[in-house]
Amino acid sequence: MQHTPTREQPMIRVTIISFSDGRKRVHDELEPYIAKQAERIRASLESTGEVQVRLAESIVWNNALAKSEAIACLADYPDAVIFNIPVFAFPNFAMIVASLVTAPCLAIAPVNGKLPGLGGLQAATNAIRQVGLKCDKVWGNIDEHTTLDKVMSFLRAAHAVTQLKGQVYGLIGGRSIGMASGAVNPDAWMRIFGVDADHVDQSEILRRAEHVDPARVEAALSWLAQNVRAIHYDGDKLTPESLKMQIRCYMATKELIEERHFDFVGVKCHYDLSEYYVTQCLAAALFNDPYDWDGSKKPVIYSCEADADGALTMQIMHLVSNKPALFFDFRHYDKEACVFVFCNCGSMSTWYAARSSKPETNLKKVSLHPIITKYGGKGCHVQYIADRGEMTLGRLTRVGGEYKMTLFRGRLKSFPEEKLQESCSVWPHGFLEPYVDPWRVIEGYDCNHVHGIYGDYVDALVKFCELKNIQCEVLT
Repeated sequence: MQHTPTREQPMIRVTIISFSDGRKRVHDELEPYIAKQAERIRASLESTGEVQVRLAESIVWNNALAKSEAIACLADYPDAVIFNIPVFAFPNFAMIVASLVTAPCLAIAPVNGKLPGLGGLQAATNAIRQVGLKCDKVWGNIDEHTTLDKVMSFLRAAHAVTQLKGQVYGLIGGRSIGMASGAVNPDAWMRIFGVDADHVDQSEILRRAEHVDPARVEAALSWLAQNVRAIHYDGDKLTPESLKMQIRCYMATKELIEERHFDFVGVKCHYDLSEYYVTQCLAAALFNDPYDWDGSKKPVIYSCEADADGALTMQIMHLVSNKPALFFDFRHYDKEACVFVFCNCGSMSTWYAARSSKPETNLKKVSLHPIITKYGGKGCHVQYIADRGEMTLGRLTRVGGEYKMTLFRGRLKSFPEEKLQESCSVWPHGFLEPYVDPWRVIEGYDCNHVHGIYGDYVDALVKFCELKNIQCEVLT
């Protein structure tokens, strides 16, 4: 599965360390072959367009080189370290490196019956695991699709593990409408994921919104009017003024995120802001998009209703896939159409309307509608039907205080707009045919919110959970 990272999105940074026999005369014979295999790995990884590779300066054939190359690797701070073991390298060298590096490690050996690479692979990973350290392994030729897919699943997971460390979640507001499943556990987040949670009151959005430059607001409103399919002003809930206030809130939150250096956020909105001011639906959609009126940008994961574990799930999915992540509500299962009806008041990235690199292509399928009457405030919902395609869905939940990830696969399907009338017609929707018995999903999935990314990333997410010692269940 090849894709190009969005602007400003870091590539997966990998260091390849190669290992050899501990006898110099034997190492001298093997060195050209080992170096050739390292280049083979680099070329295959870089061909994906997702990976940036650094080769260790020396092939490790003694204890001193094992330590010095590990220290050099630490300074480079890669997302993952690949151990190139195409021969029977002395396994203690790999154990020394694994004891020093902090990034997830993967050992690989090519298929070659003339040299004992498979034995070297087994010996090295056994030595590492024997002392309680972790190292995954793959035996196969890296330029074959099945082998490269396995390696890429590991690297995407490792990228998420490494990049999460030191990130900060901006919790703007607090728990929404009593949803205990969305409340953050800051101690667990730091202990398990290395993520801090920093709280800001929602009033800060309103305070900053008052000071946004009116010219910037008018320019943004003009961009929306030119690019979205329609703006359904009703003279009450949705007016030019209420829409401009939603734009102001987006700009204010953007400023807050930049100032506080938040990596991803959750905003309560409902019901404080949605009941008395404006909903944050526009902000929720645009933050998760790879664009806005200022041009292309890095998506900033933004969860509705301050759903912290939802935001964390979406951030992991985003880091694994380099794509915007979706925030859905379970609404209904349509037995006749065989689809889950997923919708939410407006927190779905508009990129999923057509999944185009051109914002105008996506937005021409997006309409802004007045918020429904249960909200006392004003503003718009961002409505569209998500484009058809394969999806990976799931979520982190807590059971007895322990994290668990539940995953399942499905396919978004297209329906006429009339089908929106069966639920909430002004909300964004996804109609998903699950690749598993729907009752299995209802029984095995422990939240009202569900999150997803386009494509099949189940293997990478399962590997992420393995690296973090989190239980993972794939519903089948």
